Amino acid sequence: MVGTIGPLVQGALPRRRWRLQITALFVAAFLAGAALTFFLVFLLGVTVQVQQLPLSLRRGVVAAGLLTLASMDVWARSRRTYCPMRLHRQTPRRLRWQHSMFVVASIWGFDTGLAITTIRVTAATWGAILLTLLGLSGWQTGIAYGLAFTIPITILMWTHRAGRITDAQKPVDVGLTDLLNKSVAWQTNSAAILIAGSLMLACEALVGAT
Repeated sequence: MVGTIGPLVQGALPRRRWRLQITALFVAAFLAGAALTFFLVFLLGVTVQVQQLPLSLRRGVVAAGLLTLASMDVWARSRRTYCPMRLHRQTPRRLRWQHSMFVVASIWGFDTGLAITTIRVTAATWGAILLTLLGLSGWQTGIAYGLAFTIPITILMWTHRAGRITDAQKPVDVGLTDLLNKSVAWQTNSAAILIAGSLMLACEALVGAT
């Protein structure tokens, strides 16, 4: 994604104002997509009355779920691949040649912001969704998720060398390749966070049950 959006906010546009507008569109669209997904997940939990279940039971279920998701990250790390729980798609790059840069930034941001519609590197996203579904966090988790993603990705879009390669004869994503090579570190951190969350919820469930 950095290799695709980067040129939109760097050398491809002559005016800094246009680059700022495209960045803002991407961030706003991503936040909207994330908020929508987590709101619908939270609404689903309310509709099926999941929150009526005992708190200790919900904590126990989520603890087991987070541990399962952590095992997915460990598996993905060992196989040098992405999270197995994902859709095998990304927003089509051909949009760059079919629509204006402003439209592309909006579509790309919203699609990736939906969280479950594109490839996931780690299982951490599913952990956040599980917490929201079981009522252990609110729909506002989507905003936090969106900010946690858009802040660093915006920095990358403006500073990473992938975004500066705008005059090459063929698509060049040197910087994007470097980022993808860090997926092992992301999966390691994700697994550690999921395991820690699982242990904490399991302890809370046991304390609540006694």
